[in-house]
Amino acid sequence: MLHSLDEIVWAVNPQNDTLEHVASYIGQYAQEYFQMTGIQCELDIPTQLPPHPLSSQMRHHLFLATHEALTNILKHSGATRARISMVFNDAAFEITISDDGRGSICRHRGKTDSPPTASGDGLSNMHRRLADIGGHCRIESRPGTAQTYGLLFL
Repeated sequence: MLHSLDEIVWAVNPQNDTLEHVASYIGQYAQEYFQMTGIQCELDIPTQLPPHPLSSQMRHHLFLATHEALTNILKHSGATRARISMVFNDAAFEITISDDGRGSICRHRGKTDSPPTASGDGLSNMHRRLADIGGHCRIESRPGTAQTYGLLFL
């Protein structure tokens, strides 16, 4: 409950309306999320990001899409490592979340840039959330291999 309250306060606080705050919050959240799970969380986040403004809606959608990817790793992948990297270039921001698990979420679909139809609501929600802010979600998975979520918005 405390985490949910923290997420709400963060999402509505206008002082957090920058790319730098989003990157920092998501990185800290991911480390705490995996802290007691046996999954080692590696972060590759730039130390300096431009003071690019983001609306609270953009921050909220990015966070929830990232949270869904972390949840899928924890619940379905069998991973021992998760890696979150962030890159900002040419006015695009990309969050890549990968694991060393078995690729169990969409193993029947392989690489996809379109919303899944039979994989459950979580993956569809990720696609919808990114589309709502002018971005897109890419999920790559093959049976027996790691899975990668690419969250990109402009």
